[in-house]
Parts: sequence; structure tokens; C-alpha cells
Amino acid sequence: MKPPHADEPLAGGTRVSPCPACGGGAQRPAFVAKDSLGPDSFQLVTCAGCGLVFVQPMIPPEHIEAFYAKGYYGRRHPALKDFFMNLRVRHVGSPVGGRRLLDIGCGAGDFLLACRQRGWIGVGVEQAGAPVMQQQAELGIIVVPPERMHELVEGSFDVVTIWHVLEHLPEPRVTLEAVRKLLAPNGRLVVEVPNFGSWQARLGGADWFHIDVPRHLLHFDRRALTNLLVRAGFAVDRCQTFSLEYDAFGLMQTVLNKVCRKPNHLFQTLIGRQTGRAPRDTAISAALTLPVGAVSTVVSLAAPVFGQGGVLRMVARPRSA
Repeated sequence: MKPPHADEPLAGGTRVSPCPACGGGAQRPAFVAKDSLGPDSFQLVTCAGCGLVFVQPMIPPEHIEAFYAKGYYGRRHPALKDFFMNLRVRHVGSPVGGRRLLDIGCGAGDFLLACRQRGWIGVGVEQAGAPVMQQQAELGIIVVPPERMHELVEGSFDVVTIWHVLEHLPEPRVTLEAVRKLLAPNGRLVVEVPNFGSWQARLGGADWFHIDVPRHLLHFDRRALTNLLVRAGFAVDRCQTFSLEYDAFGLMQTVLNKVCRKPNHLFQTLIGRQTGRAPRDTAISAALTLPVGAVSTVVSLAAPVFGQGGVLRMVARPRSA
């Protein structure tokens, strides 16, 4: 199959989108994945230049909101949620030598609240219509919409965090370049995304738990994320691929997706998302959760030793001019 190039028409006259990370036009087809929440399927391609995998054609920002069903983010048990938010704070470290933190895509503000308990002064960025925008006063945090990020003082943040948000953004480089301006010269960026280069991603393919098209517009392996950060003006300090929060469950759900009819059925059930009755999938998930979960835990503990864990977590610093 001839690789598509930017500005060439696809079937039906749709134009090919250039790579949202490097702007390159040379691409090769990866695979087609189905939306786990709807009837549509989407083509994914790999950029020949930087290695980014992305939805082709790229969905315009004004249309993507329609794919976020009500209750998309679901709910977690409060104790479990607090445990993982505190774990994220540990990845950031203590506010020694600086106390201002910016969380891009702060959701309900749970991470910012955990940071405040550790001494950080936190600010969040979230969509204007998100519930946290109306709750920020009672929560005691400050949240601004993305279009007002430019109003924040340049060089005023010691840490910026982006937890599982970058893969949702149609223009990731624009966001990262804005983040670089907001960071202090010795500040740190902590970014975490699903690892498209992981064992579980290769096992799952179109059935991988984290494919989640079209909400996950982008998919990164280590090379692709490093290339994007460098292009945006960062130097990568370190990379980890282990996540207690996502690794074992992501692999387990990926395996279940191979035998269930509805994608991510167990996950959607656990977070309280209504997906309709699926007694066959419920029975299969109930029967296989313990044995598959046990094997997934062992594999997920071994995978990061080889850089093959289910997530990528990179810490980067602004490069000097």
C-alpha cells in the first residue's frame, strides 16, 4: 500500500492531515480501531518522520466533543482515587526550592488537592464547561480554561504536570511550547501517556485498552514522545515505564478485549458507565479476572525492566536558548 502524504485526498475526498507533532506528510497505515463507545471506526497511521501514531484524518476540535459521552471519565472509589493521586505527587517530589505547580487537564482537581496537602501552590487548566470551573472556589484552587493560559505569568511555575492528557490534544506541540514559556528556567515538566511501544500495546493492537479512538487522537512510543518534547524546546532528563495505576489493569483489560464482544467492558462496569446489557461479556470477565489479573500483575512488574511498561512517564526541562 502506498503511504499517504499530507494534502493528498483519502477515499471520499477527505484530505490527509499532516503529523500533529512534526508536521511531516509521509505516513504509513497502522490499523483500524473501533470506538468502544460508539459505532464508528477510525484509521490510525504512523508518521514516517517522528514515529507518532495518530488518527487519520485528524478530527477538528469543534467535532471531537461529540465523542465524549456523558460520564466518560466515570468514577473511582474515593480511597483508591486518593491513593493514586498521592502516588502522582510522589512522582513530582516535594516543593523544595519552588512551590508553584501547574496541572494541564486537571479534571476534577483531585491531583491539585493532593499537591496542596504536600505544600504546593497549584493552578489547573481545564475546559471552560468542566464542573471544576464552578467548584474551584469551594475547593480552594485556581483553574483557567486553555484559551487563557497566555494570561499566566511566564516563567512562574516550578513544575508543570500533564497526566494522560497529551494523547487527547490535536496540537500537542503548541501546548508544550506554551508550557515551556510558563516554566521557570530550572523548572520541570512531568508528562505521562500510554506507551504505544509497550508489550501490552503490541499484544492488543486495535484491542489495546488505551487505544480509545477517537478521544485518544495520538499514541506515543519512547521515540515519538522524546521527538515531540525536543521539538517543543525540552531536554528529557529521565523516562520510566512503570505505573501501578495503569499497568496491570491495562494488560488485563487488553486480554479480555480479545475474548469479549464489547471493548473495555470490565473497565466500563467498574467506573459505572452504562453500556447496556452484555451478559456474555460479564460472565467471561467474572471468570477470567482473577487468573488473567494475576498473570498481568507478574508481566507488568517485569515489563518496565525492559522499558516495556504500559505507560511512558518523562521528566523534562526547558533547554537553554
